[in-house]
Amino acid sequence: MRRLAWFAAAAFALTACSSDTTSPDNADLTLLEAGAFGTALTTTGGYDAQGYQDRLVNGLPDELELSDAQKTQIRSLVEAFQQATRADREALGAILHEAREAIEAKKPRSEVQAILAGGAPIIARLAAAEAKLKADIDAVLTPEQRAWIAAHSPRGCRPDRFPPLTDAQKAQIHALEVAFQTQNKADLDAVKAILEEAAAAIRAGKSRDEVTAILEKARAPMLRLETARKDLREKILNVQTPEQKASGCLPLG
Repeated sequence: MRRLAWFAAAAFALTACSSDTTSPDNADLTLLEAGAFGTALTTTGGYDAQGYQDRLVNGLPDELELSDAQKTQIRSLVEAFQQATRADREALGAILHEAREAIEAKKPRSEVQAILAGGAPIIARLAAAEAKLKADIDAVLTPEQRAWIAAHSPRGCRPDRFPPLTDAQKAQIHALEVAFQTQNKADLDAVKAILEEAAAAIRAGKSRDEVTAILEKARAPMLRLETARKDLREKILNVQTPEQKASGCLPLG
């Protein structure tokens, strides 16, 4: 509802002065787009459904890594969300595109406002769907995973000031996430196996020293992965525009 209220207020601002018939500029619409697409996922540094899924897979530390079952559940939730909201997302994009064309054609503010008014109910539906997706994903995560995400989410994020990622940016970021998995597969697999071995040793009643000795084998790959995750985060940041960075909505992890 905060997003819908902001969109309505911003749209109203475009026509606040009835005697002002000049067209708003592209900067006005950039802020409107940020208000329209800023989401609960943006506030966690995930930006959108696919981006949040990727960050959960690659951003969490090794000891809190998603299980295969969690990955499958989250993937299903994201796919269902993408399918259910596709029509609304495309419709909202078309409205904002039409508004941008009107601005570039120097149409009066009243005409731009009339175009934007059609987006309000769509934004309300998307806001509800995105909030539900976030809640559904949270339900899949463990308390420890949720606590880590809360502690590492950007504190100063202003989603209403984050210009939405372009399709090109989304593709770049997803490619970086996939490359991380490919380039670090050996270390990821090694750490997963070692942590599973340690968990089995604990269940079998092994001594603290024995469990520690098992975990020590993970030290080197975990350090390499920590460095790789920091590098990935910086690469994701480098894909963003100065305006996106200025919003404070930094990538999770």
